Amino acid sequence: MTQQQTSQSEAANSTDDDQPTERYRTRPTIKPPAIWAAITVLVGGVLTLVSLLNVFGLEDQGVATVVGLGIAALTGLFLTRHLIIIFLLTRTTYTVTPTELRHEFSLWLQTKSRSIPMDQVRGQEFEQDAIQRTFGVGSISVLTGGTNSSLGYVSFKNVPDPTEVSDRIRTYRDSSAD
Repeated sequence: MTQQQTSQSEAANSTDDDQPTERYRTRPTIKPPAIWAAITVLVGGVLTLVSLLNVFGLEDQGVATVVGLGIAALTGLFLTRHLIIIFLLTRTTYTVTPTELRHEFSLWLQTKSRSIPMDQVRGQEFEQDAIQRTFGVGSISVLTGGTNSSLGYVSFKNVPDPTEVSDRIRTYRDSSAD
């Protein structure tokens, strides 16, 4: 599975004052969830094999087989979850402009977009686990005065070069407050 990662700055014409507007558009990377999927397969496979071979020395081979098959089923469920996350990330685009933040998602016949005007941005949070740090990606949550379920919350997951995205948001927010 290949990932189409686009990270670009482009000039677009603004309809209000015909001044060029800088727009930063990026796609999340699939590397961290792909690593988690590989870890899931590795650990689940080893535990399944250990159970099926009855390494723990259970008296009844039938119980060892049931435990092994149960672990294999759980591994399959976790792997499916990671594969769904990977697929959803490939259908997601994040856009930062001087006037708004936008999270866009497209799936077959459905398109969903959530945007926040830059002058309503109140803060941002940055998260990075060990795997994200290894690949130089991170997650940024942008908050307004609203709540998580309102339009005042946008989250950019697994963003390449999160420091640049965070700096752009901060710069645009500060310039919109002037």
